[in-house]
Amino acid sequence: MATRITKTWVVVADGARARIFSPDRKLGKLVPAGPSDLVSPASRQRTRDLKSDRPGRGFSTARSGARHAYEPPHDYHKLEKHRFMVTLAGVLEDACGRGSFDDLILVAPRRSLGELRGLLAKAVLECVSHEVAKDLTGEPPSSLRRRLQPVLTGKLGFPPRMTAADLKRR
Repeated sequence: MATRITKTWVVVADGARARIFSPDRKLGKLVPAGPSDLVSPASRQRTRDLKSDRPGRGFSTARSGARHAYEPPHDYHKLEKHRFMVTLAGVLEDACGRGSFDDLILVAPRRSLGELRGLLAKAVLECVSHEVAKDLTGEPPSSLRRRLQPVLTGKLGFPPRMTAADLKRR
């Protein structure tokens, strides 16, 4: 009886960009998988470009006649990052429903990782095998493979090589 090969996805994300890779056993490297690159340009804009106008103004309650601007009720960058994480969670849920992956490795900064974890469906959370709390969205795939080698050990088909630089990064 043949063993079933697990399909693994590596999701490298932050609040504005997500890249999805799959480890290739034959080539020994990470290759793009699924919707390979998701980008939210609104998360990279300035705050003044995200909101429609200036906050309202009000009078001081202490008869001095001074007027003050109201603080906006939300941080617009956080709202855009949250919207992007909702989109990413939806993409992962759809892919999980189609059976595109059996194993999921999430790589994101702590805040994004925590927010994504709260947005993922139960079926997707059951597929998560590893979480790496680092911002590696700017790394090329070859560098990602080296940085994630301890996590990808069984998925690429060869044992990990630890160097002095790898030990310093931990």
